[in-house]
Amino acid sequence: MPRPAAAMRTLELFRIIDWMIRLPAAAEAAFRQDLYTFEESKQMPYMTSVERAGIEKGLKQGYRDGEADLLLWLIEKKFGAAAVEQARSRIEEADSDTLRGWSERILSADSLEAMFS
Repeated sequence: MPRPAAAMRTLELFRIIDWMIRLPAAAEAAFRQDLYTFEESKQMPYMTSVERAGIEKGLKQGYRDGEADLLLWLIEKKFGAAAVEQARSRIEEADSDTLRGWSERILSADSLEAMFS
């Protein structure tokens, strides 16, 4: 459903204010509270496409970080703390698909090298 012109102007005004002015902490908190009240009354979140993209990227990064943490924990349980330090940089640089593959292989691997191969 298209937004009314007044709502679009209000959102644009919020974007301009946000872009141009850095408010003191107390004023920013008050502004955010007013903004939340406005959003609730209009049932319309104030979120730009850049914000949505940032949230999506943050979620993906969070999932990847969780996968890496879990794999490091599994390595420690299966191969010991020294293996974790050996594998850490490689795991921190890997993407989610690679991490998932290694996480599957750790189930049957008898060494860290076998897990990575």
